[in-house]
Amino acid sequence: MSALARVSDQIERAALQIAPAATARVLRALPRSFIAALQRTRFTDTLRLAAARSPFYREQFRLRNVDVSRIEHPSQLGDFYTTGEDLRREGPEAFVIGHPDTAFETTGTTSPIPKRVFFSNRELDQMGLASAAALYILGLRREDIVVSAFDCSFWVSPAILRSALRFLACFHVEAGKIEPLEFYNRAIRYRPTVIVGEPSWIARLSEIARERGPWPVKFLVAGGENASEASRRAVERAWGAPLYLNYGQTEAFGALGLECRNQQGYHRNDLHFVFEIAEPDANGDGELVYTTLTRDVMPLIRYRSADITRLVDEPCSCGLFTGRVAKIRARTDELVVCGMGNIAPWVFADVQERVPGAGDDWQVSISHNGRCDVVEWSVEATPETSDVNDAVLRALRVAFPDFWKNLEMKLYELRVTVVPPGSLRQGGRKLRRVIDQRDQRDQRDQRDLHDRS
Repeated sequence: MSALARVSDQIERAALQIAPAATARVLRALPRSFIAALQRTRFTDTLRLAAARSPFYREQFRLRNVDVSRIEHPSQLGDFYTTGEDLRREGPEAFVIGHPDTAFETTGTTSPIPKRVFFSNRELDQMGLASAAALYILGLRREDIVVSAFDCSFWVSPAILRSALRFLACFHVEAGKIEPLEFYNRAIRYRPTVIVGEPSWIARLSEIARERGPWPVKFLVAGGENASEASRRAVERAWGAPLYLNYGQTEAFGALGLECRNQQGYHRNDLHFVFEIAEPDANGDGELVYTTLTRDVMPLIRYRSADITRLVDEPCSCGLFTGRVAKIRARTDELVVCGMGNIAPWVFADVQERVPGAGDDWQVSISHNGRCDVVEWSVEATPETSDVNDAVLRALRVAFPDFWKNLEMKLYELRVTVVPPGSLRQGGRKLRRVIDQRDQRDQRDQRDLHDRS
């Protein structure tokens, strides 16, 4: 370990014993030159450990004749990347270099096989402190009351939030992802000043707040899905408080970035990751790639996130030293995050097979009606096929109870339309299975917001 790495490790250990307020002050004071040097040091240490101890990286670098002693930045690895398919195919054992204390799984994927990711308790504390500092900067204080509606099943976000609130020493109620009306009736007794949940769930809760009356809230935090600016503004009008969005993935321990009060992109967690854009276009948009810098159990080298975005390096007026990740524009793997959940073509194909009389072709489009996401499912079937809508609903309920639960909670609308056989693939064209029609509208929302700011 280099001298700089030893010093940074000592600072990190000391930071775990101090208040988030002090951590936040340090974060504001760090010069970019120090961050760049620290990233280089942490990266070279991580790379060498991965090459020595991880069966996957050791073999990949051997096949590519990579001399890790000569690599100082992830971009010097050329066309080498780690993918989600690598994690599914090889399993976590091929990546683990230290003793794990806990594990989480991906909440959504293009495959029915989830990705498993292992972590240490030290890493949990580390990401908890980083999240605590970010929440402190947004205004969270010890006297606040936080109620979380995050789903705890195999998902990393509730654990990170719990760790962050332990550092902040504020009162915390973990409600879980229950029906928003039940949440409203039970949470109002605590009068929480901060509410945390998924964007579509918070949007539904906000409808109830408009009907029954909100209580004073300092701010809301949403993570796990993307959210349109129109939906954000509707939530903010209902509560009279800002809604901040978090960006993370299970593979990244849920802590890639969080918006500041300006709501102009996610401030990057540059102390713990190096960010790149793979194959950017003329505007700098491409697939986000990140490398972990402080993981001692299961590091990831140049992990392809499948999220299309760009990096923003211009300073933010909030004063934080970090660059930003612009709002996610799309996915490379056809996975769509919406009120239904994290959906991909295989989900609908599975349900389609359970519907008697349905053909092989189908198409789904996602839109937003100003209140919630709308999932429109076009199913090819012969005219004599009956009860297709009921059959789809029965199959969805049996095969995917989480998606059914979200439908019952009115987090999205599901519309099933029967169309004639062959109508979806006219002219022999390739059939695009899942179409997210929200992108164009949300890009207009983003431009309008930028013009007003």
